[in-house]
Amino acid sequence: MAGRSSVDLDNPTPEQKADAIASLREQLSDELNAYCNDVSLSAAMANEWYEWRKSAKIDDIKIAESDNTYPTPYPIRGYNFVADANIVAGPQIKEIQLKMAKYFGGGCWHKRDKEGHPIYIERVGLVNLKQLFRTCTSAEIFEFHFEMQEFLNRSIFKECTQLAGRDIHRQVVIFDMDGLSIGMVSHIQAINMLREMLSKDQLRYPEYMHRTFVVNAPAIFLTLWKLVKSWLDPRAISKIHILGKNNYKELLEHIPAENLPAFLGGTCRCSHMPGGCVPCIAKSNIIDLPRKAFLSLRHQTQISYSEPRHTYSFDFSPYAASEDGSSSAIGSPTTTGSGYASWFGMMSNRSASPRRSTSSTEKTPFDIKFCVVYLRFTADRGRGVVVEVLWRAFGAAVDSGFSDNNNDVLVYPETLLDPQRAPVLLELKVPNRAGNLVFNWRVANFDEGQAPFPDAKEARVPIQLEYSIDAEEDLLKEFNLPPVLRD
Repeated sequence: MAGRSSVDLDNPTPEQKADAIASLREQLSDELNAYCNDVSLSAAMANEWYEWRKSAKIDDIKIAESDNTYPTPYPIRGYNFVADANIVAGPQIKEIQLKMAKYFGGGCWHKRDKEGHPIYIERVGLVNLKQLFRTCTSAEIFEFHFEMQEFLNRSIFKECTQLAGRDIHRQVVIFDMDGLSIGMVSHIQAINMLREMLSKDQLRYPEYMHRTFVVNAPAIFLTLWKLVKSWLDPRAISKIHILGKNNYKELLEHIPAENLPAFLGGTCRCSHMPGGCVPCIAKSNIIDLPRKAFLSLRHQTQISYSEPRHTYSFDFSPYAASEDGSSSAIGSPTTTGSGYASWFGMMSNRSASPRRSTSSTEKTPFDIKFCVVYLRFTADRGRGVVVEVLWRAFGAAVDSGFSDNNNDVLVYPETLLDPQRAPVLLELKVPNRAGNLVFNWRVANFDEGQAPFPDAKEARVPIQLEYSIDAEEDLLKEFNLPPVLRD
């Protein structure tokens, strides 16, 4: 509509109505235009869409938005209406979300393209179809899919539209096919579900696709593509780009390098989040803690708008052993003879585990530059909590609050997170030297995030903050989990 005069939406002229209809027609697929040419078909489609939303209770789905505390349905990076988040097994998270995060390869809404469209990335080549269909019903998978589409429509498109200053109602999708096998391509149940899902989306969520990139596509994918093409209209097919192994040049033509994960040819790593840009349990790049890991956290405190800060610190020696040779939790009362918390559970004559080795050669503890520590925390209310973690050399002053002390090593920079939506799990790389570890929490300021600020009455209610701090070694042992594999 550039160059045209503004339209009075309450009293449009016949010419303006015709112009609006023509503009809308340009955005519709050939199939939808055919429906529009036939009034009875058009009415039938609209009625079917409405009846479906009503019978499936689509409008009752609880979607995370800036003015509520519902959890996000899938990992997300780079938006303002919610903080960056992974799917963490708190009580707010549904079983289907945990199963999809575990078996559906690994995905994430990750920032925006050069035109302002949201980017959705899915590592399809790593989908565990056997476990997915063994543990999830078709109805559960469709319900999850519709929740994802509603989250995209009601929340993500809304923010992208605000940032772009124009209507954004389509997304860019990247399907990473690395790992795709012939067994996946020939899985009849999966193929039938894919066909049904595409059919439903073209009618219930039409024109949501701006571009789709299929990357790292092996030769076997072409067999599946021939079949899928027959289910799509020509307009949709024209938006799908099939790229070969490690061919990311076309991605960078449309997506800024800083918004594209490094494993797809960009420069982004999202190192502040466990799993990086796209957490993937199938690749073991993130720890998969069970629900019980978040049911009873070790420390409890309160923060409020009148007392907005909380600091917790303790001295430690990374590889000191407890008297009986066993490890103990970080920040627990158990100490070694030297007075330092024995938090990593490794004696100096023990070899480091392969997951912390910098090469295939096994290292001793003193060869390791960093130790891995996890912070788990929740909040019962609020509009977000800002977290900062510092490592401080012995002898430096410990103050209560956020610090720029020259003796500090910034382990985790000030970051706004949403523990009121679901538990937060942070992976921290701590220097492999004895020192003081300082954790700072504070209430989000007025200019941080998009959540509405509480009224005077609500602001007087304190925020209950619960947290635990543990060495990776201890968590893996406690919950019998496989090693975390990091790049």
